[in-house]
Amino acid sequence: MCAIAGIYSSSESFEVLTGMLAKMQTRGPDASYTYQDFGFYAGMNRLSINDVERGVQPFKNYDESIIVLFNGEIYNYPQLKTELESDGIIFKTHCDGEILPYLFAKYGVNCWGKLDGMFGICIYDKNKQQIILARDIMGEKPLYYTKTPNSFAFSTLIAPLCLRDSVINARAIWDFLTFGFIPEHQTIFENIQALPKGTYGIYDINKSDFFIQSFIKQTQQHFIVEFENTDASLLHTTRQIVQESVFDRLLSDVKIGAFLSGGLDSSIVACLAKQRQGVLETFNIAFADNVDPYCGFADESEFAQIVAKDIGSNHHEVRVDSQNYQNYLEDFIASIDQPYGAISGIGIKIIARFARELGIKVLLSGDGADEMFGGYAWYPKLQFNDPRYITQEKPKGWHYYAFESEKRTFLSKNIFSVGEKYFESLHYFPTSSLPLDSIQFDRNFYLPFEMMTKLDRMTMSESVEGRACFVSPKIFTFTQQLDYPTLVRHGTKWLLRESFRDMLPQKIVTREKHGFNPPIDYWLHHTWRPLLLEAFAPQSALNKLGILSANIEQNFMPLFDKSERRFGNIAFFLIVLNLWLEQHIKI
Repeated sequence: MCAIAGIYSSSESFEVLTGMLAKMQTRGPDASYTYQDFGFYAGMNRLSINDVERGVQPFKNYDESIIVLFNGEIYNYPQLKTELESDGIIFKTHCDGEILPYLFAKYGVNCWGKLDGMFGICIYDKNKQQIILARDIMGEKPLYYTKTPNSFAFSTLIAPLCLRDSVINARAIWDFLTFGFIPEHQTIFENIQALPKGTYGIYDINKSDFFIQSFIKQTQQHFIVEFENTDASLLHTTRQIVQESVFDRLLSDVKIGAFLSGGLDSSIVACLAKQRQGVLETFNIAFADNVDPYCGFADESEFAQIVAKDIGSNHHEVRVDSQNYQNYLEDFIASIDQPYGAISGIGIKIIARFARELGIKVLLSGDGADEMFGGYAWYPKLQFNDPRYITQEKPKGWHYYAFESEKRTFLSKNIFSVGEKYFESLHYFPTSSLPLDSIQFDRNFYLPFEMMTKLDRMTMSESVEGRACFVSPKIFTFTQQLDYPTLVRHGTKWLLRESFRDMLPQKIVTREKHGFNPPIDYWLHHTWRPLLLEAFAPQSALNKLGILSANIEQNFMPLFDKSERRFGNIAFFLIVLNLWLEQHIKI
C-alpha cells in the first residue's frame, strides 16, 4: 500500500515531484522511490505489506520499456504470477505489484479486467510515449489528475496536485451539503478530477490528450459466477465467494487485525479471518455517552464482545465520548483531502491509530455487504415506492441530508446559482421507482464515494491499510445477478444470515441492522453546539468566502432544532466545510 504521484511537463523540476510526495507521507512512511525520464517525473511512498524488504518501486519489465508505480493490493496475484511464470518470466520478489509490467506487456489495457484488488496504478510506456492510469472497479483506492495544454499530473490524493492557484468548485460544495461527500469525477477544485472507478486513462505525450475507458464489463466477464436459481445453490455460492474474498484479503507479511462492531458483516469477516490465521486482533468503538434520539442507542460494544469471545480473538475496546471525538476533529479534517462529512470516519481513524500503536498495519472491514446483499433497513420498503414522489427533494434512504429547498435558505445565491437558477443535486438520483435501481444507485454512488473513501482516508492517514472484504469482483458480479425479492427475503441480508448462521452466535444472526452512528444530533445540541455557532460567526471561513446566506443563524437554527428528522449531519457538514476551508484556503 502506497501513494503515487507524477508529472509530465517540460517546465517542471524534480523538486516539484518531491514536494508532491511529501504531502502523502502518512500513506507510505516506510520508504520513498522516484523515477525520471525526459520530462516525466514520478514516484511513490511505500507502506510495506508484502515482501517488506524487497518491494522497491517502480517495477519494470525485462527491457525496462514499461515502468509501473502501484498503490494497492492485487489479491489474485499468486494465480497471475503462476500464469506469467509459465511464460518464462522469472520474478525477483513476492510483491504483488511485480506482476504488473509483465501482465501489461502481455495483455495491454485488457489486463485490468483480470485483477482482483484495490489499486491506483500508473504505467509509463516508454516506446509508445504514453502514461496510463488505472483504478479498481469499486473505487477503493483514489487516483486524481489535472491537465493543461502543456502538462499532465496525477496523484493518489488531491493536495499534491494543487501546483498552481486552484479555483474552488462551487457545484462541489452544493453537492457536498446534499451527500456529505463530493460525487466523482468532480473534486473541490475545478481543475482537478478523479479518475472514475473501474476505468483506465491514457495520456498521449506527443498529442497531449487524455482518453478514458471503462473496464468494468471485462472484469465482470472474467470473474463471472455461475449458480442455479435455487436456495441451496444461492446459499452455497454466497458462502463460497465470501469466504474466498476474506481469505484472499489475508495476503500479508505483516500483522492483520479486523474491525468488529458486532454486526453481521464484521462478525463474518472476523470469524473467517480467525478461522484461517489462528490469531486475530479485533477492534471496536464503545460510546460512553450512549444517547441517540433517532437510533435509540449508539453503543454496540456488547455485541462485539459476544463475537470476540465466541471466536477467541484478542479484542480491544476503545471507549470514547463526545470530547474524544472533538479532540480528533482537527486531525480528521487534515486527513480527508477534500470536504467529507461522515462523522463515523473519526471512529475509524481512532481505531486505526490504536491498532497501529499495537503493530497492526492491516485492518479488515465489512464495508460493502449492505449494498451488495441488501442490508439497509429501507430496502424492503422500496417495493412501496410511489413514482410521483421519487424525485421530490429526496428518494427513500436519503433521509437526513439537506433538501434542495433547505440549501437555498442557508447558502448564498451569488455563489450557488447561474442567473436566477440555483444549482441542484437531484440529477444524481435515479428517476426510476424500481427498487433494484435504488439499490444499484447505492452500489455505484454511496458505496464508493462515502464508504470506500472513509475506509481509505481514515486508515491510511494513520499508516494502516484498510481492506473491504465484501467488494471483490466475484461478490460484485454475483450480487449484480440477484433480483430484488432475493435480496430482501425475510427482511435484509437473507443470503448472508443463512449462509453463515452455523458459524455465528445466535444473538448476532438475529439482531437488527444498526449502522456505526455516533450520536451526532445529541452532541450538536449539547457540547458541540459552539462548533456550529463558530461556523456561522462573521469571521468564519464560510462567511469570509461568501458561502452562507445573510442571517444564517435565523435561517438554519430553526431547521436544526426541529426533531422530525436528523439534521445533525447537515450541521456537521457545515462545521467540516468551515474547518477544511480554514486549513486549506488562503483567505
